[in-house]
Amino acid sequence: MSEWAVERTITADTPEAILPVQVPHEIWGYAKAFLLIGRPALRFLWRSEEHWLDVQLARESTLGSPQPAPDRVNVRIEQVEMPRGITVRELDVLTLLALGLTNIGVAERLGTSARTVSSQLERLLEKLGQSTRGGLAALAVDLGLLRLPLPGGVPDGGGTGIGVAELERAVQHRLDRGYLPIREHVLTRIPIRLGIVVPNHSPSDSEQTLNGALLAVEEINQQGGIGGRQIEPITEVVSTFDWGDVRAALHRLFDADVDAIISSYVSAEHPGFMEEIAAYGKPFLHTATFEADVKRAEQAPWKYGMIFQTCASETYYGAGMLRLLDKLERAERWRPASRTVVPIEMPSESMNVASPAFREQAEAAGWRVTDAVYSPVGETDWDAVMRGIAAHDPDVILIANYIDSELIAFHEAFLRSGLRALVYGIYSPSNPSFVHELGERANGVIWSTTTGTYDDELGGRFRAQYRAKFRHDPGWSIAGAVYDQVRMLAAAWSSVDARNTTDVVRYLRRWPYRGVNGVYYFGETGQAPKLYPDTTPDAALSQAHQVYQILGGTHVLLDPQPFGDIAAFELPTWSTPGPESVK
Repeated sequence: MSEWAVERTITADTPEAILPVQVPHEIWGYAKAFLLIGRPALRFLWRSEEHWLDVQLARESTLGSPQPAPDRVNVRIEQVEMPRGITVRELDVLTLLALGLTNIGVAERLGTSARTVSSQLERLLEKLGQSTRGGLAALAVDLGLLRLPLPGGVPDGGGTGIGVAELERAVQHRLDRGYLPIREHVLTRIPIRLGIVVPNHSPSDSEQTLNGALLAVEEINQQGGIGGRQIEPITEVVSTFDWGDVRAALHRLFDADVDAIISSYVSAEHPGFMEEIAAYGKPFLHTATFEADVKRAEQAPWKYGMIFQTCASETYYGAGMLRLLDKLERAERWRPASRTVVPIEMPSESMNVASPAFREQAEAAGWRVTDAVYSPVGETDWDAVMRGIAAHDPDVILIANYIDSELIAFHEAFLRSGLRALVYGIYSPSNPSFVHELGERANGVIWSTTTGTYDDELGGRFRAQYRAKFRHDPGWSIAGAVYDQVRMLAAAWSSVDARNTTDVVRYLRRWPYRGVNGVYYFGETGQAPKLYPDTTPDAALSQAHQVYQILGGTHVLLDPQPFGDIAAFELPTWSTPGPESVK
């Protein structure tokens, strides 16, 4: 086994700054230059200080791709020992021999004598089990026993021996006659490396993200991995709002030569995140619910096509809330008084729930939406916020803040305020910490998610497996989401060459995957899955936009049908029925 191995797919424009630092930069130059020639593959040896590197280059075809894409080359590098005790000078001789040079020509380029070259050739014939110069040349080409840079530079008019493939069968025949292999034709199989970016702003959120991913990895590895290759998780815990820390973590994953990266929603906070991923060129799966990133990827798939948002975007949260309110009214489970909604949002790149489109939808349904209240993380005076909200006498407070500690602080201030509005949260109450911290005070809160774990056979089995491993229950969203991300990638890696990003991306986009959080189907051009009932009426080919209410310390699914039951809704204890409200 080598001390290290690297596998990376790059384009001619891949910045060297994101490439593994242990690889000499000259090799990346050769890899990019390889894209300018017509060969499908090439193999050579490189001397790096006191070590030999075995370098394999293979062109990745983009034929059949629905969008134009730059040519890519898969680069595989492994530190190796020189086979059969071949010396550095003997490898130089073998390389020049394969170029078609005579003994005199080789001697001139190496600054030695033709007699010395002849002696070196005799030793090579013996070491490599050949009987002719032609056999040596063919073997050198077929097994990549060629040194770059070429000793003495490129010869004038030379190189006629390179590409001599007709002797391959005879060479293979000789190698099969009881000889030990001179060199393996393929590198020692290395693990499939999976980068996991974990946010550190919330212990509960971090735990859910990491545990869901590691559970899937462990299950897959216990079943034999991917074609015999184990998945090696490489975890980076990052400060969610610190771009310097996040970027450094990404580059550590790039240096580790990971085959894919998964995460929750860290990417949405940093505009440069997607640019770094696009330059790296490997699949990235996340749950950032950021429609702007989805559109960017769909409009430039040749650049961002390897980026998948594994849930629907934030733009559907407002519509889902309006749909629930309408159902509650129609079922006479609740009646609004002022028909006013107050939205609370983080000053974030990602959250734009109270968008102009939502306001138009709300107005058309007879609702008034106030200006958004912005709540900086760790800086919000929630009691002051409640005093400002009270002036609007709202029927509903829509709080789009995915930090569970912030939502807990909000709800405590809300209960102190005496307001009777419905509380409609986004995602945060899915984490166990919300109910654990608030206890009975959490009862009555409504919340929704565009990626939630189904309470069915698959979801139940996942929850049982999670409980058995980590000794407590998972939440109802992110743990299942990242578990599904790993499983989706594994399905692709099992079906196509894991090294071929184009094929992996095509597989992810084309084939539906049924996970514990529903069905992920991106379609030929999509970068986010379909959402039921917002973007498709087909519940069997989408994820459900799930709306829960916390009742008795548990999460009760209200909507959509057939998954939930609106009749399960209960008017919160703080919302005492008045003359304009009925239970």
